[in-house]
Amino acid sequence: MIRSYERFKECDSPFERFDRSVLGSRFAAELDLVSRLWFRCGYRPGIGAYLNFFLLRDLITTHDTQYPPRFESLESMAASFYRTDLFIRGVSDSGIVPTGGISGAKVRGMLRDIQERHQRLHIPPWMETYFGFSLLENVEKVCAPLTEEEEALHLSYMSKTYRLMGFPFSDRRELMEDFARSVEQEQAGFSRDLPRHARHILKIGEMIGVPSDPESILPLLPPTTREVFEPLFPEVRPRLAERAGCRLLGRFVLPQAVGVPRKAVPETGSTSG
Repeated sequence: MIRSYERFKECDSPFERFDRSVLGSRFAAELDLVSRLWFRCGYRPGIGAYLNFFLLRDLITTHDTQYPPRFESLESMAASFYRTDLFIRGVSDSGIVPTGGISGAKVRGMLRDIQERHQRLHIPPWMETYFGFSLLENVEKVCAPLTEEEEALHLSYMSKTYRLMGFPFSDRRELMEDFARSVEQEQAGFSRDLPRHARHILKIGEMIGVPSDPESILPLLPPTTREVFEPLFPEVRPRLAERAGCRLLGRFVLPQAVGVPRKAVPETGSTSG
């Protein structure tokens, strides 16, 4: 992990505290764009980011060793996915209840709580940085094409989010892309639990309306991890009857956090937290 770690060290440090100046003069435009993107993209970015995570051998082995219950079963993975969804809907103000995104004290409190849990589990910060950027890239893939200004607004907002959460990130896209591609080059590969993890996340996708066909899934993966996954895809994709069962089951057992598209409005007045 020589190159990826060197690039990771160039990321901007987490914010030590919050005040309104952290949000910046373009915050309203950033929040508006991020909210619209996340309302529009549905659940495909999350499914793709989870799957890509499983295809990074050292990364998922580290995670499973330090926190084995999270992906132990289909049920526990579904619970993890839902918690991640609640987090991103709050951050992006694309959930059922308006939040104001990271301008809201409740959202910033949620970020701190999640990060404290990660620290107790000894999740390496570079792993969080990678997963956060993977989510961002998948949103942009699903919502493409974006203008350069839209890409800049999106990255600026998410960079502030993750730095408020407590781990390094950057709004320098070239740096983040080089870091991510370096992680993939160094870590893409087969791990012991990859087939089981991949099968579970594809089933969860079917439950929440993300088809597990190649045209839906493969474009979400970076080239290096896609090369690892393609030969495995026919083996782990749910069969026709399983897909039908998952779609039916998902209507009743898997909650969804996305709301109805609306205008995202920043919170005002909070200067701390």
